[in-house]
Amino acid sequence: MIEAAELVKTFVILLAIIDPIGNLPVYISLTSDKTDAEHNSIIFKTCCASVAVLTFSFLFGKYIVVFFGIQMPAFKFIGGVFLIYIAFTMLTNSKTSYLLSEERDNNNDIAFMPLTFPLFIGPAAISSVIIQSNEFSLWSTKLISIAEFVLIGILIGISLKLANRILKFLGKTGIKFITQVMGLLLGSLAIGIIADALKILLPGLS
Repeated sequence: MIEAAELVKTFVILLAIIDPIGNLPVYISLTSDKTDAEHNSIIFKTCCASVAVLTFSFLFGKYIVVFFGIQMPAFKFIGGVFLIYIAFTMLTNSKTSYLLSEERDNNNDIAFMPLTFPLFIGPAAISSVIIQSNEFSLWSTKLISIAEFVLIGILIGISLKLANRILKFLGKTGIKFITQVMGLLLGSLAIGIIADALKILLPGLS
């Protein structure tokens, strides 16, 4: 039951970080000159790359952290702080300002950069799944987590496929509202991550 609740919580955190709806204006601006075939190719590559990066980070990220001698409670603490920063930028509607370079090369494959990284699967999402991987020991639970990553990829694909319709339906105000709700939710969950890490790092506080 505890792991089931943890799976739901981590899925919500990841969805809030990635925020497929809130990132649609950036996607539309990056692909305004693309044909339908190019749109489909970009969407497919972005979905596959997103799932691949999340899965790799989930399976091997913890070992990379340990290799550099970083304690997981310390990583959870700094990860939680970074999630709060992302939540703050979502609440202030400034989370994508650093994603667009003034020097854009149209010959580059934007599916991998900047769409997959850092727009959808940035440092915050990677940190989140590494923290998540440390919470689960059973392979059955890990496989469910990977299935969640696939679901995230599908949701990204659907949102990108319907980007113009969603933007037209919700408008900029609606998308801003959804992003801010996601930011509020993410910030609240991030504080819980920091509190759990501090209980281990500073046992006198508990």
